Amino acid sequence: MGWPERFRKLFSVLIDLNYYVAALLLLVAGGLKFFEPGVGELLNTLYERELLSFGKILIISRVQPWLEVGLGIFALSGWRNLWAARILASVYLFFALLVLYVSDGYLLLPIDCGCFGEGHESPVYLILLRNGGLALLLLFYGRAGKRQVDHV
Repeated sequence: MGWPERFRKLFSVLIDLNYYVAALLLLVAGGLKFFEPGVGELLNTLYERELLSFGKILIISRVQPWLEVGLGIFALSGWRNLWAARILASVYLFFALLVLYVSDGYLLLPIDCGCFGEGHESPVYLILLRNGGLALLLLFYGRAGKRQVDHV
Protein backbone atom coordinates (compact mmCIF):
# COMPACT_ATOMS: atom_id res chain seq x y z
CA MET A 1 0.00 0.00 0.00
CA GLY A 2 1.59 3.23 -1.18
CA TRP A 3 1.50 6.67 0.39
CA PRO A 4 -1.47 7.98 -1.67
CA GLU A 5 -3.60 4.98 -0.69
CA ARG A 6 -2.75 5.40 3.00
CA PHE A 7 -3.51 9.10 2.82
CA ARG A 8 -6.86 8.41 1.14
CA LYS A 9 -7.82 5.88 3.83
CA LEU A 10 -6.72 8.20 6.63
CA PHE A 11 -8.67 11.07 5.08
CA SER A 12 -11.71 8.83 4.74
CA VAL A 13 -11.53 7.85 8.41
CA LEU A 14 -11.12 11.52 9.39
CA ILE A 15 -14.18 12.50 7.35
CA ASP A 16 -16.28 9.71 8.88
CA LEU A 17 -15.12 10.58 12.39
CA ASN A 18 -15.91 14.26 11.79
CA TYR A 19 -19.46 13.35 10.68
CA TYR A 20 -20.16 11.49 13.91
CA VAL A 21 -18.49 14.14 16.09
CA ALA A 22 -20.58 16.87 14.43
CA ALA A 23 -23.79 14.88 14.95
CA LEU A 24 -22.91 14.06 18.57
CA LEU A 25 -22.03 17.69 19.34
CA LEU A 26 -25.42 18.78 18.05
CA LEU A 27 -27.14 16.05 20.06
CA VAL A 28 -25.26 16.99 23.25
CA ALA A 29 -25.81 20.73 22.71
CA GLY A 30 -29.54 20.22 22.27
CA GLY A 31 -29.74 17.88 25.25
CA LEU A 32 -27.90 20.30 27.52
CA LYS A 33 -30.33 23.06 26.58
CA PHE A 34 -33.15 20.93 28.01
CA PHE A 35 -31.41 20.88 31.40
CA GLU A 36 -29.93 24.40 31.30
CA PRO A 37 -32.44 26.48 29.36
CA GLY A 38 -31.35 29.97 28.49
CA VAL A 39 -30.84 32.28 25.62
CA GLY A 40 -27.12 32.97 25.56
CA GLU A 41 -25.36 36.07 24.32
CA LEU A 42 -26.03 35.21 20.69
CA LEU A 43 -29.81 35.56 20.91
CA ASN A 44 -29.54 38.41 23.43
CA THR A 45 -27.43 40.42 21.01
CA LEU A 46 -29.81 39.72 18.11
CA TYR A 47 -32.63 40.98 20.34
CA GLU A 48 -30.67 44.07 21.42
CA ARG A 49 -29.92 44.93 17.80
CA GLU A 50 -33.63 44.59 17.10
CA LEU A 51 -33.14 41.84 14.53
CA LEU A 52 -35.45 39.51 16.44
CA SER A 53 -38.44 40.33 18.59
CA PHE A 54 -38.84 39.00 22.13
CA GLY A 55 -41.51 36.56 20.96
CA LYS A 56 -39.23 35.15 18.27
CA ILE A 57 -36.41 34.77 20.81
CA LEU A 58 -38.73 32.76 23.05
CA ILE A 59 -39.85 30.55 20.18
CA ILE A 60 -36.26 29.94 19.05
CA SER A 61 -35.08 29.13 22.58
CA ARG A 62 -37.89 26.58 22.98
CA VAL A 63 -37.69 24.97 19.54
CA GLN A 64 -33.92 24.97 18.97
CA PRO A 65 -33.09 22.16 21.44
CA TRP A 66 -35.67 19.89 19.81
CA LEU A 67 -34.31 20.65 16.35
CA GLU A 68 -30.72 20.04 17.43
CA VAL A 69 -31.55 16.72 19.09
CA GLY A 70 -33.69 15.69 16.13
CA LEU A 71 -30.99 16.57 13.61
CA GLY A 72 -28.37 14.76 15.69
CA ILE A 73 -30.51 11.61 15.84
CA PHE A 74 -31.30 11.88 12.13
CA ALA A 75 -27.59 12.12 11.29
CA LEU A 76 -26.65 9.25 13.59
CA SER A 77 -29.41 7.04 12.20
CA GLY A 78 -27.53 6.61 8.92
CA TRP A 79 -30.62 7.32 6.84
CA ARG A 80 -29.87 9.84 4.07
CA ASN A 81 -26.46 10.50 5.58
CA LEU A 82 -25.27 12.57 2.59
CA TRP A 83 -28.21 14.91 3.10
CA ALA A 84 -27.58 14.94 6.83
CA ALA A 85 -23.94 15.88 6.25
CA ARG A 86 -24.97 18.83 4.06
CA ILE A 87 -27.58 19.97 6.58
CA LEU A 88 -25.08 19.67 9.45
CA ALA A 89 -22.52 21.68 7.46
CA SER A 90 -25.14 24.37 6.79
CA VAL A 91 -26.10 24.57 10.46
CA TYR A 92 -22.49 24.87 11.61
CA LEU A 93 -21.70 27.52 8.98
CA PHE A 94 -24.86 29.47 9.82
CA PHE A 95 -23.98 29.58 13.52
CA ALA A 96 -20.38 30.51 12.73
CA LEU A 97 -21.60 33.47 10.69
CA LEU A 98 -24.01 34.49 13.46
CA VAL A 99 -21.21 34.41 16.04
CA LEU A 100 -18.99 36.46 13.75
CA TYR A 101 -21.80 39.00 13.25
CA VAL A 102 -22.56 39.25 16.97
CA SER A 103 -18.88 39.69 17.86
CA ASP A 104 -18.45 42.53 15.36
CA GLY A 105 -15.26 40.86 14.17
CA TYR A 106 -13.51 40.86 17.56
CA LEU A 107 -12.02 37.38 17.38
CA LEU A 108 -10.54 37.37 20.90
CA LEU A 109 -13.84 38.40 22.50
CA PRO A 110 -15.13 35.67 24.82
CA ILE A 111 -18.75 34.98 23.98
CA ASP A 112 -21.39 32.67 25.36
CA CYS A 113 -23.00 31.51 22.13
CA GLY A 114 -25.50 29.36 24.03
CA CYS A 115 -24.27 26.24 22.23
CA PHE A 116 -23.87 24.12 25.37
CA GLY A 117 -26.24 25.90 27.74
CA GLU A 118 -25.52 29.10 29.59
CA GLY A 119 -22.20 30.08 31.08
CA HIS A 120 -19.82 28.39 28.64
CA GLU A 121 -17.79 31.24 27.14
CA SER A 122 -15.23 30.70 24.40
CA PRO A 123 -13.25 33.16 22.31
CA VAL A 124 -14.88 33.85 18.97
CA TYR A 125 -11.95 32.49 16.99
CA LEU A 126 -12.31 29.08 18.72
CA ILE A 127 -16.01 28.93 17.89
CA LEU A 128 -15.26 29.88 14.28
CA LEU A 129 -12.47 27.29 14.01
CA ARG A 130 -14.66 24.57 15.51
CA ASN A 131 -17.72 25.30 13.40
CA GLY A 132 -15.76 26.08 10.24
CA GLY A 133 -13.59 22.98 10.55
CA LEU A 134 -16.56 20.71 11.17
CA ALA A 135 -18.48 22.23 8.26
CA LEU A 136 -15.57 22.06 5.84
CA LEU A 137 -14.92 18.39 6.53
CA LEU A 138 -18.66 17.63 6.36
CA LEU A 139 -18.69 18.95 2.80
CA PHE A 140 -16.22 16.18 1.87
CA TYR A 141 -18.44 13.48 3.37
CA GLY A 142 -19.24 10.86 0.73
CA ARG A 143 -16.44 12.03 -1.57
CA ALA A 144 -13.51 10.47 0.25
CA GLY A 145 -13.22 7.59 -2.21
CA LYS A 146 -15.23 5.06 -0.24
CA ARG A 147 -18.58 3.39 -0.48
CA GLN A 148 -21.77 5.39 -0.68
CA VAL A 149 -24.20 4.50 2.10
CA ASP A 150 -27.09 6.74 1.24
CA HIS A 151 -30.18 4.71 2.10
CA VAL A 152 -33.37 5.63 0.32
